[in-house]
Amino acid sequence: MTDYMAGAEPFTFEGDETGVLVIHGFTGSPQSMRYLGEELHSRYGFTVVCPALPGHGTTPEAMAETGYLDWLGAVEAELKALAARKRRVFVTGLSMGGTLTLNLAARFGDTIAAIAPISAAAGPMPDPFIDLMALNPRPDFVPGIGSDIKAEGVTEVAYDRTPVICLREIAALMLMTWNMLPRITCPTLVIQAEEDHVVPQANEMEIVTRIRADDIRLQRLHHSYHVATLDNDKDLIVRRVGDFFREIAAS
Repeated sequence: MTDYMAGAEPFTFEGDETGVLVIHGFTGSPQSMRYLGEELHSRYGFTVVCPALPGHGTTPEAMAETGYLDWLGAVEAELKALAARKRRVFVTGLSMGGTLTLNLAARFGDTIAAIAPISAAAGPMPDPFIDLMALNPRPDFVPGIGSDIKAEGVTEVAYDRTPVICLREIAALMLMTWNMLPRITCPTLVIQAEEDHVVPQANEMEIVTRIRADDIRLQRLHHSYHVATLDNDKDLIVRRVGDFFREIAAS
């Protein structure tokens, strides 16, 4: 049995025949997605599943033993399990969870009805992270990147240290996913804060201009930072994602 940090446990809310896979971010945990998951279930009746990615929600040392293939494998398994028991399936994710959302949509277009990446990382690694990987000697850990939140008093359950070895893994995932964006054809709602201290805002247009979906929507957030699902715009995100998925499910 996995010993999760308090609040970092995976969750499932059983609802109707619409399944929503919810994916948290790099060094984070399901806690960052719990409000969105709870509200998509209570307001819209969806079945919502949020796994803890391998190495997440426990210790930074455990994360250092994992990589992007582990993270991809976990969400693929959850997607297939959800699709096997629900009439339609949607995916939404935050930060690296948004990257994984895009990656799944590029490879499982026949399974996923629509996606909503939030603060998604796609494209080349930002320079500050490249600089960290280039340090010599390279440390095992650097300070954490969690809790980029504008709302006062709100904290993300995330690691206070980032395994440097995992920066290489997320860099590979981001670049691979960026190259796969033209394969995405399902309806897509891109959500991005105007001020994000982790993922450059330019990522939103990288996604919008490279995917090949006929239905592409963009929601900019004016009152939140990177962890927008816990921030001032969290209810706006619930409404936009919930209404979008409900509309697609009814079409």
